[in-house]
Amino acid sequence: MKIFIIIFSFLTLSNASKPNQFDNKLDSDELQFIRENYGWNESDLIIINFKEPNSNCWYDNYKSPKKANKWWDEFYSDIKLINIRNVFIYSDSKRVKSVIDFDKHFPDYSNFFLNKFFNKENTCFGLLIIHKNGSYISKNGEYTKSDILTMISKLQ
Repeated sequence: MKIFIIIFSFLTLSNASKPNQFDNKLDSDELQFIRENYGWNESDLIIINFKEPNSNCWYDNYKSPKKANKWWDEFYSDIKLINIRNVFIYSDSKRVKSVIDFDKHFPDYSNFFLNKFFNKENTCFGLLIIHKNGSYISKNGEYTKSDILTMISKLQ
């Protein structure tokens, strides 16, 4: 029994320590879809800040969207995004109609991002950074400024 507990503990800890990121590449149709629907025309990278549906989150992640946007503006204020487009995409866009401006805040058209990258239980948020050549790195769940900077440097 002790051996089982030790092995179980080791497996649990080792799985928890794995980064929830992966590298891959989008095809030309997927890149074109993102360019056409999310205003990504000239920059080398696009940052997708994704908000999962409330059903995938353990709390109401759509409460106070304007307050949340102020928080995100402050969060990104000291990150230099040179030649990088930064957008926010909402899976449940009906809950945030007041912030959807089709410039920086968008709905998840055809559930593209939810189905391809972020449909995970209890993650609430996701981060996706895509290079203009289609290479991307994504992370499910909460993320930090350090995560963003690391992902940007890997893709540049």
